[in-house]
Amino acid sequence: MRTYAVRLVALVGLVVVGLVATPSSALASCAGREPAQVVADSDVVLTGRVTAVDDPGGDHNPRPVAWTIAVSAVHRGSAPQTTHVRALTESPDLVSSGGSYVLALVESGGELTATGCQDVVATGTDAAGALMAAAGPARAPAADGAVLPGAAAVDVGGGGMSLTTMLVIALVGLLVVTFGGLALAIGLGLLTRRRRGRTDGSDDAPQRDSNGTPFK
Repeated sequence: MRTYAVRLVALVGLVVVGLVATPSSALASCAGREPAQVVADSDVVLTGRVTAVDDPGGDHNPRPVAWTIAVSAVHRGSAPQTTHVRALTESPDLVSSGGSYVLALVESGGELTATGCQDVVATGTDAAGALMAAAGPARAPAADGAVLPGAAAVDVGGGGMSLTTMLVIALVGLLVVTFGGLALAIGLGLLTRRRRGRTDGSDDAPQRDSNGTPFK
């Protein structure tokens, strides 16, 4: 029983560490991509100025935010003059209202999303120039882009659950499953031992031949 407890504690510790490290490791895994790869992984690449940042706030990072972009040029795909982007931010200062950026975005469910993988760079930088060069010549945004992805405002609500809350829920679920499985394994073990005991006892009982004479 002590061995089971030690293994359980070790398993819970590994899961908690893995959950905490997931956001950082996920962002690190996409670092170092070449501009051509960033463009290839994107549906829309545009240049524009952030006119509004909808940040519901919260005590966790990253958290969902929405950006409103006044698009000045489109280098890949199509985008309306006013484009709304769903994003996750690692820092409140990553993208600020009034700043101009090159954004490489992914379309999902009629929305344009910034994934956080080297896809937002400030204009005037070498990284921005490389991204625009890889995406191709600039053209004007769509004047009537009501049906294009990014035309509708993004609702990020109240920010959803905090990272701490998600970790607690995941940990409680893990404990329930683990202890339930442990109890089931112990119950099956006891039942198997009891059956073996009955089987061993029946083997010791005297048996009789065809004439009724007992023998072992």
